[in-house]
Amino acid sequence: MRSTASLRLLWLVFACANAQTTPLSCPTEELACHDIMNSSQCIAQSILGQASPSKDALLKCLEYEGAASDLPPETKYCLCNGCHSTPINDAIVKMFPPPCS
Repeated sequence: MRSTASLRLLWLVFACANAQTTPLSCPTEELACHDIMNSSQCIAQSILGQASPSKDALLKCLEYEGAASDLPPETKYCLCNGCHSTPINDAIVKMFPPPCS
């Protein structure tokens, strides 16, 4: 029993270390992506909570005082299409495809 617990702990340590070294697909050095991440809850509710998400609802998620970037919301979504889970990223790419303006 003790060796099983030790093996599980060892596996967990390696899994966590591997997860930390895996690069993110979200370009976090881009200020526009900080606005996307700060609006995650609104974006998720707008996409996952609707049968057919509204582009207008997503644009409103990025209209708030104190945003990190002054780029238009459409450009922010286009530049930062890897900052969420796969279903959300897929919906964003369909609504705001490259090339980014």
